[in-house]
Amino acid sequence: MVVDSESRDMVFERLVDEVNSCRKCERMNESARILGHGVGDLDAEIMFIGEAPGRLGADQTSIPFHGDVAGDNFEELLDFVGITRDRIYVTNAVLCNPRDAKGNNATPVVREVLNCSGFLKKQIDLVDPKIIVTLGATALKALENIENHGLSLRDSVRTSNDWFGRVLVPLYHPGKRAMIHRSFANQRSDYQFVAETLKKVSRKRRKQSGAATRTELLKGCIYLIKRKHSVSYFELHKLAYLAEYLYSRKTGNRLTQAYFIRQKDGPYCVDLSLQRLRKASDSIVVSKKSGKLYLSVADDDLFSGDAGFSQGEPRPEVREILDEVVDRYSYSSDADLKTAVYLTAPMRQILRRESLERLNLYNSPIDFLTS
Repeated sequence: MVVDSESRDMVFERLVDEVNSCRKCERMNESARILGHGVGDLDAEIMFIGEAPGRLGADQTSIPFHGDVAGDNFEELLDFVGITRDRIYVTNAVLCNPRDAKGNNATPVVREVLNCSGFLKKQIDLVDPKIIVTLGATALKALENIENHGLSLRDSVRTSNDWFGRVLVPLYHPGKRAMIHRSFANQRSDYQFVAETLKKVSRKRRKQSGAATRTELLKGCIYLIKRKHSVSYFELHKLAYLAEYLYSRKTGNRLTQAYFIRQKDGPYCVDLSLQRLRKASDSIVVSKKSGKLYLSVADDDLFSGDAGFSQGEPRPEVREILDEVVDRYSYSSDADLKTAVYLTAPMRQILRRESLERLNLYNSPIDFLTS
């Protein structure tokens, strides 16, 4: 199914409405329906399919595989092989979070997977990916409701298979439990296989133009925190966005490969979750004042070479743009900072589309290069 971008957006909006009104699974009637613009690129060449939204992840963030351990591992594996979230589509076999009697994550039962199979097929038809990567046995089994493949995860992990006119690559789930059966080192090799497969079938290459990795972004943000001594979590995301924006205006290229999305209070950088920042530096201190989160660097490390980050400071061109952003914006109030980001071209473009097309673009990706 091939549609133009305008039609694709309209079809997707109708599908989101359909999912939100679904009440087929009794135990998930009160759960959030995780289908929206946070899934990624509707024109993606590769689609990742997980089991179901996590209680501490997508059920809270509305972004599949983000905000919990499985999400952190998934994003780290993508980062390792240079696949960026703005180039992929991420969903689940079941679009609501199934929980057990104690409120913990539970594996969806066969009927619940079947109930959601129609929505999964509609997503595959709409996005029309060249490659589908299933994450875990439940996701792989769910595809049998669309077209038979006869594969098992154990026997077919990290293999390319013809399925439904596409390449199907079964992988293990990136959650903590799956690491017992498939080590993180092996999963890194699995994602290298996916990246190589993507290169073989890719119909287009998006302009990266020397953009730095997410690791570079994390180093840059730690540099920013050290310069200011204390930064609110709200401010950190807005300053990171403004750095990306200013660099793209000056050079026509991306500063980093970070994935920014539109949220209610402005841009949010998926790569700057608290979990990832803590992994980047064990010296980051998170505190709460008047209901707001603040980040600082432990006093003992303020003048150390890397403040706990093993790979040193960001590149000179990254430091230059961060210094400019700090000098220009860091002493603004939250309201002024929010106004500053909403006046930038990428955010204005999103607001214009929401108004003219009557769309809800919450969690939609921000495009710095075409706005």
